Amino acid sequence: MLGAGFGFVAGFASGWLARGQVDSSRAAAVSIVATYFKAVERMKRVVAIEREHLEDLVAEGRARFEADRDRAHVVRAPRQSVAQVVAPRERAA
Repeated sequence: MLGAGFGFVAGFASGWLARGQVDSSRAAAVSIVATYFKAVERMKRVVAIEREHLEDLVAEGRARFEADRDRAHVVRAPRQSVAQVVAPRERAA
């Protein structure tokens, strides 16, 4: 009888300990998964910020390129001196 009671108590205690370990292991696993999702969310935010920065750089570079290209293709009239503007030369016939 004493052996059966001792066996019951030992089984109950070992079951209690096993259940406690499983729950703590599960809590640790859930904590690890939650930490993973937090890290993924943080990385998404960082990537979005860097992507926006890169898009701004590309847009600014494209605008500067187009402005330089347009400036190079502008045909400018030759400059005239003040005397020519006031009294232009007559054409020879």
